[in-house]
Amino acid sequence: MVGLLMGTLFLCLFFTVPIFVSLAISTVVTFAFYFPGMGDMLTQAMVSSMDSFPLMAIPFFMLVGSLMEKTSIADKLVDVAKALTGDSPGGLGAAAVIASMLFAAISGSGPATAAAIGGIMIPAMMKQGYEGKYCGALIGSASTIGPVIPPSIPMITYGVTIGVSVTTMFTAGFLPGFMMGGALILWNKLVSHKRGYRGEVIAKGWGEKMKIMKSAIWALLMPILVLGGIYAGLFTPTESAVIGVIYSLLVGKFAYHTLNWKLYKEALVEAAITSATIMILFGGASTFGRLLTLGKIPETVSNAVLSFTRSPLVIMLIINVILLIAGMFIDTNSCIILFAPFCVPLLTSVGYNDIYVGVIMVVNLCIGMVTPPLGPDLFIAQRIAGCELEETLPEALPQIAILLAALAIMIFCPDLVLFIPRLFGMIA
Repeated sequence: MVGLLMGTLFLCLFFTVPIFVSLAISTVVTFAFYFPGMGDMLTQAMVSSMDSFPLMAIPFFMLVGSLMEKTSIADKLVDVAKALTGDSPGGLGAAAVIASMLFAAISGSGPATAAAIGGIMIPAMMKQGYEGKYCGALIGSASTIGPVIPPSIPMITYGVTIGVSVTTMFTAGFLPGFMMGGALILWNKLVSHKRGYRGEVIAKGWGEKMKIMKSAIWALLMPILVLGGIYAGLFTPTESAVIGVIYSLLVGKFAYHTLNWKLYKEALVEAAITSATIMILFGGASTFGRLLTLGKIPETVSNAVLSFTRSPLVIMLIINVILLIAGMFIDTNSCIILFAPFCVPLLTSVGYNDIYVGVIMVVNLCIGMVTPPLGPDLFIAQRIAGCELEETLPEALPQIAILLAALAIMIFCPDLVLFIPRLFGMIA
């Protein structure tokens, strides 16, 4: 059964069949051969997997990101980042990273961050003398922070797949996200000193900076409302996503006067299409996961690895190499659904916390979002910059190396990832 299931899956993937179709085909073929009278289980598993309250957060967070892009909320966040960095060397590049982090604290999506912040910052950076290839690489790399800083779509996917607290996952993502952002800002500073890249002066003195902050107050209040409500225990991540949508609509319509029916419909369509791809993926993966359980495949994989080595660090490094390679070809949510059922039981059996494992998986796979051949974040950013991959990739490679160094620190220092959840008593 295992050979037929995995063989059919990899055969479909080899012929570039979409991942959710590959999962469905391999599952149906295996069920037809080994469980011909259990067809009802397929449909039941598929429907029940999508009948999940935490999963409802995904379409609403997607809609929040689309609304921010369509209205002036993202522009206001960029203005704040520019005001903070000023005319210092690399100021505009630092502003791009900070703006990506601020946007990430609301949308939770890497590609959405690349499109929204890249569309605003890349033209501004190129106008100030930044090379297009560098702009595309920096925005693409900074966009990987989007799914790490909460709220995070991949963290919701992991939480639902493994059955852990999404709120705790969000809390554990803060320090890794800020570490990645700080590392990119430092790299941008070094490169900018060498190449003479500077910032853009939009405010002279703290008086003008405070004026910009005041004009952006409604945009800045959004992450406080969305995340603060979760951590204060006022509402769940799903409820916070709904509140984020309502807040975006009110701010876009009545505070910034930029939202109209045309933009609202465009945002709805974008969010619906993106959310549908994730939901249908859950449907295909649920039946696939049911077969994995019936075939005891996770236990078989765990026993095989443990027979080779029982060192927790070696096992963690092996899994991270596998995830890095997989993340180059398969999108983040698909990888989580495919690999989490194998990786989490194995790593928890050697002493790792399941929340920590989830954060490491998300950070690892998000780096894949800027790594060719798939690299959707890099692809979006380079297209905005008007560059080809062969131009952007040399600029992106050092930044990918920096993100990998940040990942290595998290692997060797698990307490760094779990510090905030432990501080709030969410884990032991």
